[in-house]
Amino acid sequence: MRHSSSSWFTKLGLILGLSVALSGCAVDPRSAGDEILTGNPGENEGDRCVRGETRCYGGALQACDGGTYKTSKICGVGQICDPKRGCLDCSPVLPTTCVGDKVHICNADGSIGTEQETCQPKACSGGRCSTVCSPGSELIYVVDSDNRLLSFNPRDGKYEFKLIGTLSCPAGSSYGGGRATPFSMAVDRQARAWVLYSSGEIFWVNTTDASCKSSGFAKNQSSFETFGMGFVSDVEGSEKETLFVAGGSYSNQNVASLASVDAKTLALSKIAAMNLSGQSSPELTGTGKGELYGYYPGGSPFIGQIDKGSASVLRRWTLSSMGSSPSAWAFAHWGGRFYIFVTANVGVSTKSMVYEFDPGTGKAIEIKTNASYRIVGAGVSTCAPVIIG
Repeated sequence: MRHSSSSWFTKLGLILGLSVALSGCAVDPRSAGDEILTGNPGENEGDRCVRGETRCYGGALQACDGGTYKTSKICGVGQICDPKRGCLDCSPVLPTTCVGDKVHICNADGSIGTEQETCQPKACSGGRCSTVCSPGSELIYVVDSDNRLLSFNPRDGKYEFKLIGTLSCPAGSSYGGGRATPFSMAVDRQARAWVLYSSGEIFWVNTTDASCKSSGFAKNQSSFETFGMGFVSDVEGSEKETLFVAGGSYSNQNVASLASVDAKTLALSKIAAMNLSGQSSPELTGTGKGELYGYYPGGSPFIGQIDKGSASVLRRWTLSSMGSSPSAWAFAHWGGRFYIFVTANVGVSTKSMVYEFDPGTGKAIEIKTNASYRIVGAGVSTCAPVIIG
């Protein structure tokens, strides 16, 4: 979940449409397209459609009426918009859901069912009680080029940034010269941020007050100078997780390998070289389902699900261009969707934007058109929801 690009490194292309390139993807290739939706629900009601089609636009349910989408209902706070079933209280894809600190059955019609158990305070996550998910571990955390640490909450379609504080980690010199800056970021189940600097050092950052301390990670292990980072559950539903990294040389990000880092010993173990297909070293994000994903920037950017044992791409979604010469980006999964934070040239100006990409529909929504932060790293723990609900 990284990234800050230096002036020496130009990356072309970026974000978002969709086509499924490999089999096994849940998206129907016949419905894939390059549509990017911007603004608030209702502003894009003029998009062409076919009678009978429905879609969710943010928290609004829209139906095709006379060849254009019209908002038929806006879901309430905490509800899930499902294009086929309407506004639901929970996702029937998962058997259970959290209501406060209680685990409830999620009925087949998306309504809240009977109570199953009561968790410890703030320990209900993903429809089950967890003994190791710390408060705040369900959020996305980001760091910007001015060392500001923020939380980002996709729930309820509000997409709120909340400033936590400013990092003052005692990083050394950057591989590119000068003082090091944040380069990448990951978050563990204790809601602790692992922030990689352009010096190759990893600092542990408290996500409640932005205080930091050195992790003791030995830099340049197996020639990994800088890299993208992401925690992934060892198997679906497991409370055990592994930190995966992808990268290598700071000055040549067109060559990369996949590795894992032991969270206790901080030893890096190389897994395999990555076939970048002409792209740059990927940014990583993981899920509580044990899945590892990468965002591959470059001339023909894409999102790929990565095999944790071989570094090969299991399935991929190609992305259309958006902006030019991006100078910063970051990537995170939350609730079955991907969030891409990007700063790029748009026309004659440079803008920082946030996109929500739904692989189930093949749609990308621009949820922040001119963000106040130039995000260079994003992290999300495996305690975060794997499906919204």
